[in-house]
Amino acid sequence: MVTKIMITNRISATAVIPITELGGKPVTGTPVSPTKTHEVAEYENWFLQEVEKGLTDADDPDTRWVSDDEANRSWEKKRSILSKL
Repeated sequence: MVTKIMITNRISATAVIPITELGGKPVTGTPVSPTKTHEVAEYENWFLQEVEKGLTDADDPDTRWVSDDEANRSWEKKRSILSKL
């Protein structure tokens, strides 16, 4: 079974980040440019795809799980080899 994660907090091209209080003092919001909004949307889509891939892999019965000790030994071996270069 694949668990779906939905993030619903999106920024539109006309959004203003609502900052109503900072250190007890009222402040105004910061306008978000359309370019920045597009970048945020692209990143969010990429991130959600990566999460979906990870959940699919985790649910796959053929996935090989590695213990923390085994992973640490593997990385220690790789670090040792790289330090000799």
